[in-house]
Amino acid sequence: MEVSSHGLIQNRVKQIPFYIGIFTNLTQDHLDYHKNMKQYELAKWSFFSQHKVKKIILNANDKYAKKWLKKLSDKYTIAVTIKDKTQKKYSKKWINAINIQSNSNFTDIEFESSWGKGVLSTCLIGYFNIQNLLLSLASMLEMNYKLSDLINTSIQLQPILGRMQKFNIFGKPTIIIDYAHTPDALEKALNAIKSYFFKKKIWCIFGCGGERDQKKRPLMGAISEKIADRVIVTNDNPRNENQNKIIKEIIQGCIKKEKIIIIPDRKKAISYVFFKANVNDIIFISGKGHENQQIIGNKIINYSDQKIILKLLEKKYDSSIVKKNFYHH
Repeated sequence: MEVSSHGLIQNRVKQIPFYIGIFTNLTQDHLDYHKNMKQYELAKWSFFSQHKVKKIILNANDKYAKKWLKKLSDKYTIAVTIKDKTQKKYSKKWINAINIQSNSNFTDIEFESSWGKGVLSTCLIGYFNIQNLLLSLASMLEMNYKLSDLINTSIQLQPILGRMQKFNIFGKPTIIIDYAHTPDALEKALNAIKSYFFKKKIWCIFGCGGERDQKKRPLMGAISEKIADRVIVTNDNPRNENQNKIIKEIIQGCIKKEKIIIIPDRKKAISYVFFKANVNDIIFISGKGHENQQIIGNKIINYSDQKIILKLLEKKYDSSIVKKNFYHH
């Protein structure tokens, strides 16, 4: 299960014993609730310091995890790292990826560990998925699954709905949908796409939620502009906040305004890019992931990025939709 920082602060899991607790990373998010990164860190740390967790697995590439490992007993911790030659100092039990080879179809992860050596193969995209895979590997090894069985079955793992979910049909642009809605997540997702699809043009479609952390908006604008070739800023649950204000705050972080196109209607934004992109281009749609609704004002509207894409791929949309209702910055 995923335990949220909100849930920890609100004592929702205080009396639940966990056999294994896994920490992936900590980056800017939810500051509308936690106020600052220090409070956010304390919320996450409370899971390991104040709750019943028997075994603790930490992504020791994360700066917060490095700090926590010094406070935690070596007896109960497992450190997971990528290309860290000092990994053995963190904990008696450990996994370290020593070599990663990728192409557009799969990734091979060569690792060493206190359980033994091996190579994991996966079709999942992105550095963060490599981290997640290694953390999961550590968890299952700690539960006494055989290393050889885990190595042999890793290639069968498929991306879940809305998490670096790839749509690839012959004669059409490659489309990737993801839930990334923070500066760190957006940057990691775009960098993953850039490394997997070398030298291909990337279109990035995203927005920021209304009535949520406003500080991240220009940061995400700057990140998308820096990595993607074209950026389409659109709606992502504006709620009761003015959509034009949200968009304006996003593009405040952008310098190369000629790369930016503003299309507030998310369906039209996706349709515009779909018909403008070349067959070899990559279309990255970020922010909503698996969600099947859009919140505009007080209205909850049925909406799904996946359904829009599937309809476009089935040629059920009229290409004339791209000729109106958008403007360049």
